[in-house]
Amino acid sequence: MATNSKNKKKEGKIISLKGGVVEVYFEDDLPEMFSILRTKDNSYLEVVEKSGRNFVKAVALTPLEKIARNSLVEEANFSLEIPLSPKIVGRMFDVFGSPIDKGEEIKGEKLPKNREKKENFKEGIYYLDRKRKIIETGLKAIDLLTPIREGDKVGFFGGAGVGKTVLTTELIHNLTLKKELHQKESFAVFAGIGERIREGNDLYLNLKRLNILHKVALYFGQMDKMPGVRARVGFSAVKAARYLRDYYKTNIAVFIDNIFRYALAGMELATGLGKVPSELGYQPNLEEEISELEEMMDSNENGAITSFQAIYVPADDFTDPSVVATLPHLDAIIILSREEAAKGNYPAIDVLSSTSSNLDVDVVGERHYQIALTVKSYFQKYKELQHMISILGVDELPVQERIIIKRAERLRRFLTQPFFTAEEFAGKEGKYVPLEKTLEGCERIIKGEFDNVDLEELYMKGEI
Repeated sequence: MATNSKNKKKEGKIISLKGGVVEVYFEDDLPEMFSILRTKDNSYLEVVEKSGRNFVKAVALTPLEKIARNSLVEEANFSLEIPLSPKIVGRMFDVFGSPIDKGEEIKGEKLPKNREKKENFKEGIYYLDRKRKIIETGLKAIDLLTPIREGDKVGFFGGAGVGKTVLTTELIHNLTLKKELHQKESFAVFAGIGERIREGNDLYLNLKRLNILHKVALYFGQMDKMPGVRARVGFSAVKAARYLRDYYKTNIAVFIDNIFRYALAGMELATGLGKVPSELGYQPNLEEEISELEEMMDSNENGAITSFQAIYVPADDFTDPSVVATLPHLDAIIILSREEAAKGNYPAIDVLSSTSSNLDVDVVGERHYQIALTVKSYFQKYKELQHMISILGVDELPVQERIIIKRAERLRRFLTQPFFTAEEFAGKEGKYVPLEKTLEGCERIIKGEFDNVDLEELYMKGEI
């Protein structure tokens, strides 16, 4: 993890500890920004701010139990680096790239986990624009209503218990398993930021059960870790994704769970650094910190990094600053609804609120565009009639509106499907549905072929 230096190591003394932030006094020259300080018991700190001529502030990357005031530290002569090689797939790592799955250490080139930003322009034109293909996820609701292209950033928004983690795991399964749908090898990188330790363990076991663990590299900084770790582990995972993209010259999928916890870690650090908070206590540079992570998930001539980001919405409030700061970076917004989850409509996607910049006739084609538009119009009309139905009942509505309601209900049932990742709980075999079959099924429902078919016949099925 270290890069040797001939320079004399700078030594300092800890003078205060507050909320994961440590202030260190140096008698002589100060260490460089983002360099690592090490205590005698091998606790690590990352320098993030210079406060005066002889003081720096650093964030703790390891527990503070063994650190006390007046403890001595020395500059470790390296910035935060992670070892990378093709052998990282199928493994679990911490923020330093050290194995946490009891496997062997990774021996490969050590690349700095920095905040580098590359401009991928070629002759003034973003070179992937013309070549970006639609990614087929095998999930009917997503492929139809929120199509995704290579290199996109996709956000799954929702409160607790609406299925963000399950949907993330299902997408990892579908995008890595269906190698024939993607160029060359298909790999994924997962970043677990601030979530429950149990969920990380469940994900690992689930990927192993589904026989796709060998296609995924996992990096964890869960909720028991210091805020400095939670604020940095996302960069470690994205650096790994960039390495795999350039090594294999292929597209990589990055999954982040959860962006909200990344923002919270920054809030904790800002409090420790004494920053004046902005709205609702968030750090004043919230947008900048979100951008630093988002902009690293870029594309180049070797391939595209497509990111899928779970974003917790506190108290179901979409005006929360952490949510608002993330929205401008996203190409597709998928809203997971508590109401749909309560009805058992999985994936619990709010079809009217979810959007994608790719739902355009020039991107998806005339047929797909018109079908999606018609489906959304049926759902919109159904929503508008709900109040009238509750008062008068369906039978009192005009014939044409009764037909729309009937078909909207069947379309909603058809857009549900059993997940591979939930087979043990649902008791149903998971289904992967090609986009063409999704379009065909919606077309047939819209034409009225299934008007007299019981709703349960369309619920939690694959192809129609």
